[in-house]
Amino acid sequence: MGNYLGKEIAEWRLDTINRFWDFSSKEPNKYFTHIHGKEIVSFFKDEISKNSTILDYGAGLGFLSEILLDKGYQVKCLDSSPDSLNILQEKLGHYRNFLGSNNLESIKQLDEKFDTIFVIEVIEHLYDDYLNELLENVRDLLTEKGRVIFTTPNQENLSESLIYCPFSDLVFHRWQHVRSWDANSLRKKLKDSGFNSVEIEETHFIPIPKWKGFNRKSIGHILGYLRDKIEKRKPHLVAIAALN
Repeated sequence: MGNYLGKEIAEWRLDTINRFWDFSSKEPNKYFTHIHGKEIVSFFKDEISKNSTILDYGAGLGFLSEILLDKGYQVKCLDSSPDSLNILQEKLGHYRNFLGSNNLESIKQLDEKFDTIFVIEVIEHLYDDYLNELLENVRDLLTEKGRVIFTTPNQENLSESLIYCPFSDLVFHRWQHVRSWDANSLRKKLKDSGFNSVEIEETHFIPIPKWKGFNRKSIGHILGYLRDKIEKRKPHLVAIAALN
């Protein structure tokens, strides 16, 4: 998998991935959709009809799903982590418009199709075989006129988030990222995977800071927000892909 500063970069396996995310589920405030879920739903609100059936693919702890459910959408969650699936069912089971939480195998057995599939901050975690499998899966789970919504870091420098484990003598990415995307590479991959319509946009998912009085902290938050908004390279990449 390569080296960094003389140390081997660890290769993630399915068991280590599941253990990593089972442990990470104990730190919910660090999840991307916990931080940016409201901004994501707001960004795509014009792309989803109220009658849509939605699949949250890689739902994690259900932060995005909960926001969608609160807005009246019909939502099913998919995740590979058994701990996350249990949390999702317990957390969201009281919603009448919640369609349940399943792993991939059980969803395939149900033979369901979805109008909108969210794949939020997932594709940067996948090696080629798993990535190709995911893209095949979302094609199979999509209705004829449905759309898949992807988000991923834009032009991420992976080495900036590598950390060293002194116990294994290996280096790994803090959030288990294994690849970096830009607009061109993502468009090409989706086109090559059978999506004939692909729209790509670089953007921010930045919560607007709330004004809490004239003090150094509030001013810092506002200035940081404005700096990020005018930054030349936007940190987030979004893609809307359809079969037709």
